[in-house]
Amino acid sequence: MIKNRNGFVTIEILVAMVIGFLAIIMLTTSIKTVQKVGIQQELYQDLYISVLSIKNIIRAKGCIDNPTLSGEINGFKYSIKCREVKAQKNYIDMLNPITFKDEGGNKGIFMIYLFRVDINIQKFGLDKSYSFYQSEEKRLISEEDLLKIRLGIF
Repeated sequence: MIKNRNGFVTIEILVAMVIGFLAIIMLTTSIKTVQKVGIQQELYQDLYISVLSIKNIIRAKGCIDNPTLSGEINGFKYSIKCREVKAQKNYIDMLNPITFKDEGGNKGIFMIYLFRVDINIQKFGLDKSYSFYQSEEKRLISEEDLLKIRLGIF
């Protein structure tokens, strides 16, 4: 009878050790997963901030003068390509006072450009691409020349 009891105790101890070992493995795996998620969350947070900063750089430098840019920000390497989608003069609404015909159209003094901006950003094997549209304007006639035209001075 005592031998039977010793056998059950040994089996109980082995089962308890297996359960304890599995609990330690699951705890270790959970901790590693939480650490990985934290690192990825920090990486994507830095990525978001970096993309917004790059967008501000593009707006400041302009696609007209800088169609391609590259550099590094917050540890991310980036490259930017601006492609012109469309360009046209601004619209002027004009009605002829004699004929009452609409003579308006894209005849303004500004050229308005629409660019597609492609951003490629990389860090630690993470390679992401983003794109958005940006419009820019460029004055075709200076203020002084416009005043001369209106006054009839050439």
